[in-house]
Amino acid sequence: MNIDHDLAITLDVRHLRAIREIVRLGSVTAAAESLCVTQSALSHQLRQLEERLGVTLFERRTRPVRLSGAGERLLQAADRVLPEITAAQRDVVQIRDGGRGRLFLVLECHSCFQWLMPAVGAFRRHWPEVELDLTLSHGFTALDALRNGDVDAAVAVDPVDDPDLESVHLMDYENLLVVPAGHRLAERPCAAPEDLHGETLITYPVSEERLDIYRRFLHPAGLSVPRRTTEVSAMLLQLVASRRGVAVLPDWALPELEAGLDGGAAGPPATRRVRLGPEGLWSQLAITVRRADRERPYILDFVATARDILREARGQGDAD
Repeated sequence: MNIDHDLAITLDVRHLRAIREIVRLGSVTAAAESLCVTQSALSHQLRQLEERLGVTLFERRTRPVRLSGAGERLLQAADRVLPEITAAQRDVVQIRDGGRGRLFLVLECHSCFQWLMPAVGAFRRHWPEVELDLTLSHGFTALDALRNGDVDAAVAVDPVDDPDLESVHLMDYENLLVVPAGHRLAERPCAAPEDLHGETLITYPVSEERLDIYRRFLHPAGLSVPRRTTEVSAMLLQLVASRRGVAVLPDWALPELEAGLDGGAAGPPATRRVRLGPEGLWSQLAITVRRADRERPYILDFVATARDILREARGQGDAD
């Protein structure tokens, strides 16, 4: 038996991409949508691969889907091979087109600075000839600026439904309530809207309508709570730790912020995480671009880079 020949006709790049997307998104359905194939086609592709290799790649009855030992091995290969293929494709496109372009980003998600700056740094190394800029959406509407051509991409928590724009999904994440150690909610498995009565909510300086904790948790229950604001994520958590209020932050942002409390000094945790509602309060993170620009190579590469960095951030959070 020629093992090299068997593997050459069995395993290809599309399988590795499929495995990585299923792990990233947690389901075959979401991965199929991301890869622009039908769920049945992707499921058939994976079953065919399992039959040819004689292994099971996924434990399909778990939520989210979990990899078997064989699946983990292929994910390791995907994490090594796919970035190299992407880099090679990027280099060829840059040789062809001269690598020039413009990517002006507008940021509507304050906590996104944690992953966005590493993504911007990696992108600048990948595309040194692309003009790059970043701004916050203070004083103007990000989507209007995108339609008008003033910016090229908007990083936000709400996908849009617009014939001229397209939202590219980055990840689903859970919003977690953060309270000081010893708080009355600290040991609760989850908090209900009425549990926040009497609390001060520490938020970023944006309207309540743009904050999921108000728009999708408190307001539907007919409730609101007073708040104070800060633009800096690290200060937001410091205010919670010093019992100035409570906050809501993305699950992927918390490990780094918690590690920075008190300068990383050893000791008991100064804050606790609490789920919002029994099922959690989940949001989507997306990059919205003009449909006409969706397939520009440097925009595709920025999206891929952002996903990789977010995957690493989520992995660190899961390890905690």
